Amino acid sequence: KKPDMTFSSDFKTQELNKAQLVLHHAVQFIAISGKYLLEEKEDDSHTNMSWDSASGSFYGDSINNRARVMLHVPTLSLKISGPTGIELASFPLVGKTKQESLIWLSQALQLKQIDTTSLKLEMHYDIPDHPTDEGEVFPNVDKDLLAELANHRSIADEFCNDVFAQNPKATPARTWPHHFDHGVYVPLEFNNEESAVRSFSFGYAVNDPLVDEPYFYVTQWVKNGKIDYSKKPDLKFGSWLPEKLKGAALPLSDTLKMNNQKKGIKDFLDSTIEFSKNI
Repeated sequence: KKPDMTFSSDFKTQELNKAQLVLHHAVQFIAISGKYLLEEKEDDSHTNMSWDSASGSFYGDSINNRARVMLHVPTLSLKISGPTGIELASFPLVGKTKQESLIWLSQALQLKQIDTTSLKLEMHYDIPDHPTDEGEVFPNVDKDLLAELANHRSIADEFCNDVFAQNPKATPARTWPHHFDHGVYVPLEFNNEESAVRSFSFGYAVNDPLVDEPYFYVTQWVKNGKIDYSKKPDLKFGSWLPEKLKGAALPLSDTLKMNNQKKGIKDFLDSTIEFSKNI
């Protein structure tokens, strides 16, 4: 089923945030597979993941050209797929502990001749606490909530891919397991060593201390000096948070006020990116 590409107003923010935290913990199985079974990369990108709108799944990079680890959001299931995307094994997380899930993951990858002796639940960053850390099982999450959160990711991925397509130096859209945001990074200017001195990022973030609901963001960065936000454009929806975010945020509640969500989000994107390119 193709996502309808609009945010639904049927859900309370707290419900979305609570379900989002379950997903945040569930995708760590993709992240640990990257950390312990893939070649380490300096920017930590071996732990990140992509989004597949068609199936509603997060998926990691291919391990030894033999398997990928996936999280199917609509059913909250871990899956293993082959190099061509064919599903090889599936494990519903509801009612299972993290330790049980790790054992399944390890055994499923071993069946593809992948050595999993180094695989463990530890990561080099902290994420918000959840009862599953203390040995409790993954809870049953309302199917409509999961479908909506899958829809959120598909909407975010579409906008991220638009930004990627329009900016030759941009990185592909990825979900980062630490903050659980889905975004693209766009370097704008380089120094003689070919490292960026000016850039912007766009993405979709989960609730955090800055914004207590899902939100889109556009942030700016310069290596030297300070960004002058006095020239920032007025936004019809969303707001500038120059001190806290170093950019602008468009909360979910604002998108729900739009007559045309797609156009409203694009307007937010266009004006904030235009500003980013001229800093």
